[in-house]
Amino acid sequence: MGQADRQPGPPSAGRPAQSRVLTDQTQKTEDDPRPRNTGAAITIRELATPVFYHWRKALIAFLIPVLLALAAATLAQPVYTAQSRLLILLGDDYVFRRSVGEDSTGNPQTFDRAQIVHAEMEILGSREIREKTLTDIGLTRVYPKAKTGPAGMNAALEQLGRDLVIENVPQSNTIEVRLRHRDPRVAADFVNRLVQNYIASRREIFQRADTAAVTDQKRDLSDQLAATEAQIADLSNRYAIGDYDQEVQGVQSQQTTLTSQLAAQDQLIATAAARANRLAAQLRGSAAVIALNTDDTRSQQVTALTENLMQLRERRRIAAARYADGYPLVVELDRQISDLESQIAAAPQSQTTLVRSGPNPVTQQIETQLATTRGELAGLQSGRAQLSDALGAARSRLASLVEIGPRYRELTRQRTLTETAYRSVAENAEDTRLQSSIAGANANVRVIEAAQPPTKARTGRLLILAAGLVVGALAALAVIIVSAAASPVILTPRDAEVRLRAPVLATVPLGDEDDSPLPRWRPLTSRLTADQAALVLRRLRETADAHAALAVIGPEDGVGVTSIALDLAMASAFRSGVETLLIDAEPNADTSVAMAIHGLGGQLTNIPDSPYVLRVEDSNLYVTTPMTRAGSNISEARWRGFVDEMKARFPVVVVDTPSLHRSSAALLLAPLTDLSVVVIEAEETRTAVAANLIERVTAAGGTVAGVILNMRRFHIPRFIYTRI
Repeated sequence: MGQADRQPGPPSAGRPAQSRVLTDQTQKTEDDPRPRNTGAAITIRELATPVFYHWRKALIAFLIPVLLALAAATLAQPVYTAQSRLLILLGDDYVFRRSVGEDSTGNPQTFDRAQIVHAEMEILGSREIREKTLTDIGLTRVYPKAKTGPAGMNAALEQLGRDLVIENVPQSNTIEVRLRHRDPRVAADFVNRLVQNYIASRREIFQRADTAAVTDQKRDLSDQLAATEAQIADLSNRYAIGDYDQEVQGVQSQQTTLTSQLAAQDQLIATAAARANRLAAQLRGSAAVIALNTDDTRSQQVTALTENLMQLRERRRIAAARYADGYPLVVELDRQISDLESQIAAAPQSQTTLVRSGPNPVTQQIETQLATTRGELAGLQSGRAQLSDALGAARSRLASLVEIGPRYRELTRQRTLTETAYRSVAENAEDTRLQSSIAGANANVRVIEAAQPPTKARTGRLLILAAGLVVGALAALAVIIVSAAASPVILTPRDAEVRLRAPVLATVPLGDEDDSPLPRWRPLTSRLTADQAALVLRRLRETADAHAALAVIGPEDGVGVTSIALDLAMASAFRSGVETLLIDAEPNADTSVAMAIHGLGGQLTNIPDSPYVLRVEDSNLYVTTPMTRAGSNISEARWRGFVDEMKARFPVVVVDTPSLHRSSAALLLAPLTDLSVVVIEAEETRTAVAANLIERVTAAGGTVAGVILNMRRFHIPRFIYTRI
């Protein structure tokens, strides 16, 4: 009973309420007798278990940033914020017009509100204005720790960039300027001076050009425009051009028209020539004199043959009356009649007696048409020559216009650009004169609210504390995640399944009886539920139908191997009613299962045929006396013979093996049984040790059915556990 020093006992009335509740909940959730699916979704309880298990580390990780934030908030000094507001109006600075006297109904080009406000904010936040303001107020007054010289100014400007805030009030033309400083008077003076420098700098930026320079530029453009006009006039007189573009379009249109007319003329000439050739060919093929009238009479040959035919038919009629059919005379007459009929059919029916001849009228008509066509052809050829001359003149005119085109267009383009520049300069000159006489450039900026020394200060302590809480929470979460990932022990059944890659057959919660060195015997109770024990025994029966042996193995002493083996044996014997033998292999020197049962009042009866087997109180449960003590070795052949003998006698054999670190008997007994169950203690057995045990049992030839997670502790408080 060396492994029974921390074995679980049966639930009793003396167990705390929390232990009983957790046991019931475990039976409903994590002690489900079905094999667990490692790919199933993780539950809230499994997520919360590492949180409550590593709560001390998480609390330390949470308190460190919070305490640091609390210290920083305690040492934080008050900071005052002075602010001023400016209203930006739409003025002529952001409006572009074609001329000063433009009609008020026109559409001048302007910036939108966002562009105008953004431009003003860029001017207000420029480095030049900030540096000038620091110089006016005094660098050491604004930043007492700043050094003198360029390096000190650059450092002060960097700090000012963090303290000064310039932003646009949403959906308005208002700019808000804020400065954070420990001295309220300095903050207000700096903001007001910054606004004054901004207005002065803005006036210089939007100042117009000098009037004298604009006048000189206007005069130069006027002279340049006159010279260009003279060149255009000379070119127009030389080539007789009124409007160059219209002239080119007219010549191109004339050329297109003449080309179309010439093509039509060529088509008419080709048509007339073809018609003349056709008429000449018809004239050559027609006769000049033709027969005008012919008189026809009946053919005399047909008349003579017809008379002979009538005579032969008469003779044949007489011969037929005298002689029978087929008589030679009748046959000869039939042949002669047939010959005459053939001659009559072949002979012409009529003959010409008189023919009258004269001139051919068709030939006369063809000659008339041919003469007319040749006259038209001569006229068309004369007209084509005139069209060809006109087309050549148009092409020559167009070539000359194209030749002078680049020069003319360049002069026209130069004139247009000069006119545009002249008009723009004239408008600018007039605008400069008007702007200098009516208002300054600062007319579009209004100071809505000047900066006043603030009376309330902000320390930012709440923000620092909030940041400390957030960082502390993230640090605690990181500690929990890292600790759970790096933990060498197993907390939950899911951890066992994921890390060991073996199903968890049962989960036994830790109770008060787990500290007892011996199990309670009366009444016969078990820490394993009926469903859990039935699951293990069912897996055993599925492996071996008639007689089966199960090895219960643990990596080290104290994980509860003996208690689990006894629970399985009692479940098989008392709940299933099957004769079951519990083999107590290599117990510790001071105790064994048989001694423990006898010490608790259980009656043990010897079996005559088996000196090592004892029956417990005339029940179906049998136990063995120790075959050997710790440190002794039994050969594999003797173990095999003993296990085979017991399997042949008892339907169910449960083997309580010693821990692997104490003896290697478990590796000898595992192949001799049908299944092996590995028992590990939650939060005590290291993952590497349990995985090594499973690998060694498998390598020895045993079959590991699953894992039993023993003495599991529930770190989640009961009032939280029942609600998640």
